[in-house]
Amino acid sequence: MTGARSSTTTLLVAVPVPARRPRAAPDEMPQLINLTVEADDRMLLTVSDAARRLGISRSLFYELLTAGEIESIHVGRLRRIPVQALADYVARQRATGPGPAPWA
Repeated sequence: MTGARSSTTTLLVAVPVPARRPRAAPDEMPQLINLTVEADDRMLLTVSDAARRLGISRSLFYELLTAGEIESIHVGRLRRIPVQALADYVARQRATGPGPAPWA
């Protein structure tokens, strides 16, 4: 992606080898896991990414878009969600308090 700033952090985690393992080589080293974490500083998200950030399904996210609960913009033919629109939605939900229980 051009023009996007991102920072990358690499973390090496040593996983302990269990004391008793069948057929383990005596000189075996602990397993190393290489984990790379990138900061996500995008201003616009796809519907899937925005739904994932809220922890809801894409279907429910589209329902919220249709109801006008969350703002979206079009970039050409693509629908994108401003990150601030997610923050605004969460702030409105927190201000209004919990709604009625779906089973009530």
